Amino acid sequence: MGSNRITMQGLKGSILRFSGTGQRADSLRWILFVIFYAVLVNIPYWVGSHELGFLHNGWFCIDYAAVGLIALFVPRILSAALLLSVIAADLVAGVCQSYYLPVAECFTNMGVFHSLSGPRRHAVIAVVLLTLPVTSIAALLPAARVRDRHWRSAAACFIACVAILTVGDCYICIRSTGHMPNPFGHPTVDGIGLRRFRDVRLTRIPMIRLIIMAREDATIRTRMRASGASALAVPSATAQALESTGLTTGRDLHELPNLVLVVVESWGLAADPSLNGALVEPYFQPELLDQYDVLQGTVPFKGATVAGEARELCGSSFGYHLLNAASTELQGCLPARLAKLGYHDIAVHGLSGYMFSRSAWYGTIGFQEQWFNDRLKQQGLPDCLGAFIGTCDAAITGWIGTRLEKEDAAPYFIHWMTLNSHLPVPVPAQLPTGAPCSRDLLLSPETPLCSWYQLVANVHQSVSQLAMGRLARPTVFVIVGDHAPPFANPALRNRFSGAVVPYVVLMPRAMYHAPGRMTAQNSLSPDRDVAKSSRQTP
Repeated sequence: MGSNRITMQGLKGSILRFSGTGQRADSLRWILFVIFYAVLVNIPYWVGSHELGFLHNGWFCIDYAAVGLIALFVPRILSAALLLSVIAADLVAGVCQSYYLPVAECFTNMGVFHSLSGPRRHAVIAVVLLTLPVTSIAALLPAARVRDRHWRSAAACFIACVAILTVGDCYICIRSTGHMPNPFGHPTVDGIGLRRFRDVRLTRIPMIRLIIMAREDATIRTRMRASGASALAVPSATAQALESTGLTTGRDLHELPNLVLVVVESWGLAADPSLNGALVEPYFQPELLDQYDVLQGTVPFKGATVAGEARELCGSSFGYHLLNAASTELQGCLPARLAKLGYHDIAVHGLSGYMFSRSAWYGTIGFQEQWFNDRLKQQGLPDCLGAFIGTCDAAITGWIGTRLEKEDAAPYFIHWMTLNSHLPVPVPAQLPTGAPCSRDLLLSPETPLCSWYQLVANVHQSVSQLAMGRLARPTVFVIVGDHAPPFANPALRNRFSGAVVPYVVLMPRAMYHAPGRMTAQNSLSPDRDVAKSSRQTP
């Protein structure tokens, strides 16, 4: 407390010296006032963007300049409170846009702070500690002196800064897209909840963005509540697998195969076919092809991870409405349908069940068992570092294999939402042995893209080993991405399709026999925009 008091007294003394008399101080006062609101107050966002891995989304926030204008005419304590609100809105808008989150869900899941990895927790604390002195300075600045003598000059500078930055953004947008920007338009492009930028923009307008996102989220939720689930149907990899295998058509309980659905965090379809092929290469080992036919393709995606789970589990575009949907809306979801056939349904996720209320809605859609980080720890499964501290993906694969080796009367349906490839990924990837990042794949070691590749490849490698294990009954594997990887770097983000994600289906030959044989090859194409597939057999 004593050191904090000394620090605040020193800060106040510096401000008072700055507000003193004299011609030099008088001439510098309004200039520094403008610099503070136009430039320096952006520092918390810059640090948060860099350390927390969300989009830079513009160098300077226009809303801060507006607060500076208002500060010329209102009490200092009010301008400081307004500035704190805008900084918070700026950070929330950056997180929501980067990770496809509705505004309400961003606030609802703030309790997940304890699950953040150490570096991310430290980054959050650093941003908070930066924000406090910034707002304290706003409360101590001599706005009255600027208002008395130089308010016209200060106001003119704020307006000129906004005008220059806006003109610069218009030029960048016209050069990149051929048309003027529309800050009040729909904030989603390419179905990923984020405008795809070729260049880093100059300006941010977080308050407008938050209002638009909140309004659109409310509109979507209202429309979904008024619509029947059938009106929201979307193609899914799971539906493709069920159709191809005839899994739900009149089989005896003992003949039903296990079904394992693996939704891979941030597995998107790259524009480079060689990168796509390298990721799924483990499924084309001769030993695996002796046991399985391989079906590949793409399905459309829109939104974040929960939307990907809704697509695969319910064949629906529920998105975050899934968290609050009535049980009547969820009757057609896969767990309930398979339970009627005699399946035992299990959901697995390496993070807390409180994240996106999974512990609630997993039960609502029919899962009989739920396994989250706390229970998996009790089973002896280790944690891995990443964006979040959670159960290691490879360890969960082994745990699933143990369940599938048991000869139970009922077949299993296991839904596994992976975790470790959640962005921002650690650099280097926290793996004992990672897939090599070669120049042939345009991957540089010790980069975020390399870490992402290694973490996603780790899941595919472990699932392929699981598929070749000693399983008690034939097992269908569906491996599919949830959304494109939300890299903070626009150049990296734009290396992935904003419309579709890839999938692989492994169909055991013990229960399924392809009518013909084709050459094994990678058919994933970044140009696909609807659900498509092709079968590969040796």
